[in-house]
Amino acid sequence: MLTANQTSGYSQNLLDLSGWTTGTGSTGVFVRSGSNEENSRSWGIGPDGESAILWTAIPSGDANADGGWTTQTFPIVHTSMYRFTAWVKKTHSNGGATYIGCGPALNLSGTTVSNAYFWYGDMPELNKWYLMVGYVHASDDASTINYGGLYDGVTGAKVVSFTDFKFATTTVNTAHRTFLFYDPEVNDRQYMYAPRVDLVNGNEPSLAALLGIQSSSSNPAYFAGKVGIKTTNPGAFDLAVNGKIRAREVKVDADVWPDYVFAKGYELPSLKKTEEHIMKKGHLPGIPSAAEAQANGVELGDMNKRLLKKIEELTLHLIRQQKEITELKREFKASQIK
Repeated sequence: MLTANQTSGYSQNLLDLSGWTTGTGSTGVFVRSGSNEENSRSWGIGPDGESAILWTAIPSGDANADGGWTTQTFPIVHTSMYRFTAWVKKTHSNGGATYIGCGPALNLSGTTVSNAYFWYGDMPELNKWYLMVGYVHASDDASTINYGGLYDGVTGAKVVSFTDFKFATTTVNTAHRTFLFYDPEVNDRQYMYAPRVDLVNGNEPSLAALLGIQSSSSNPAYFAGKVGIKTTNPGAFDLAVNGKIRAREVKVDADVWPDYVFAKGYELPSLKKTEEHIMKKGHLPGIPSAAEAQANGVELGDMNKRLLKKIEELTLHLIRQQKEITELKREFKASQIK
């Protein structure tokens, strides 16, 4: 069973995740590292805080292969760059080492690598999700820049730099490798999630998308679909927030503003009709009832227009009343003179 994070951009993922189901040992294209008992897949909480199927490495104490996988090989084009990723979280202790690697490759200098690991080592913090990202450059790429790294799942910052590789001109297949090794602590657990291999061609999910966070740069952020904060069901809304919002300023576009109330020819509702509506309906004309507001909420822009309309109508009534009061005072003063 695939989760939302795993299926996002699934057509780009070169790993077949159809076998990523609950169980133990090998499954689908994922060939276990260590014994069946050291490899368990069960429901847990993924890096996005949602329920997901996690692959758990459970050391037996032999300090050898302690869980994880090497996938079956899959075809690549050696003149292209590929990105290898997987989420990982370690608990209890930093015993052993976490590994992420690929199939046969060359150093960026062109020398042979006997065992191509982008990185192996300890998690900077226990009980925290990190995204491991490794790159294999095209065979004809002369670059010697390493792009890969370990990314903090909360801040999105790169906290460890990885080693990149490149394909040989004879390479036609590769594999994805992620596992725990040399861990003598039987109470340790390493959780792994959402393995991917993407062709780097501009159509692959961005690192920000994989991390599930937005860049801290000043560039405007773009979301192609609906966004939910503390809710997985935005419904009909482009942005849905299940909680409080605090802001210094909120601007709502208004296409029609009720200054037409002051236009000549506007039929100002009499106070008598307003009174009759209140007595019958229990709320002002043109304003939602308490039951309607509770059931459907209110739209800020629309409600501001409705309230301003009522203020403008009330202002006109006050102006009329003030004129009547002034006229009555004048008539009373005139009658006193006589």
